Amino acid sequence: MSLYLTGGVAVAYAAGVVTVHRVAVARRRALAHGYPTLRWLDWGALLQGVLPTAERVHRALPSAIEGGPPPLVLDRPKSREVDLLEALVAGSTPIQLEAFQEASFSGGEARWLGLLSRVREEPRLVLEELETMPANTPAEAYLREWLALEYEVTPLNLELMTFGSKLRINRALRRFGDQAALYFIRARASSLLGFTGAVLDDLARAVYFSRQAPFYLQAVTQMSFVEDVRPALVRACQEALDRDHDAGI
Repeated sequence: MSLYLTGGVAVAYAAGVVTVHRVAVARRRALAHGYPTLRWLDWGALLQGVLPTAERVHRALPSAIEGGPPPLVLDRPKSREVDLLEALVAGSTPIQLEAFQEASFSGGEARWLGLLSRVREEPRLVLEELETMPANTPAEAYLREWLALEYEVTPLNLELMTFGSKLRINRALRRFGDQAALYFIRARASSLLGFTGAVLDDLARAVYFSRQAPFYLQAVTQMSFVEDVRPALVRACQEALDRDHDAGI
């Protein structure tokens, strides 16, 4: 009987600890309004390198349904390839792998774009594919963690999934160097546990290493709570956005 009693007390204690921890996490996340911009998907990072360098034309660009500003990588003259990527980002119509293969993308680029075209319809299958091979690019590492944090985290595995993701992101940072998208997704992982200090540190790193890309600037300025916690960061990001606006970027 004493064994059952001891076991019951241990279970009750563990349940109490978990409950207190989850209440604290919920409270921290509520204070940050759920860190809404950290759920954005950086299509600029995912499409990096698939188009040759070209002069910018400053035209209207499609926004991704996941949120955030349009990817500047598409700010170039129209072409068949650009049209395909615009449709991919906007999610306006399904795109088959063959369409990328028939365009001027290389074989590897076409396969990657074909994978991206399935992210919204088959996210878990795409994640399974990414999990079967080591990430060969920062974009692959970033997308794997974005999908894992978006679709695989549950109340039962929150801590395990979050810390596992951060370990993989840290390995990717050591391998690929200071990539803005990797800092951004590490901020997302920290946000699931309400680690606001770590979130803002990594957001600041993403802004810096992206050379103040609008995607990351707006990820900071469009989270209202940051003004109260890191006003200097918000001011710096807003000033950079204002300079871009004045320059017509």
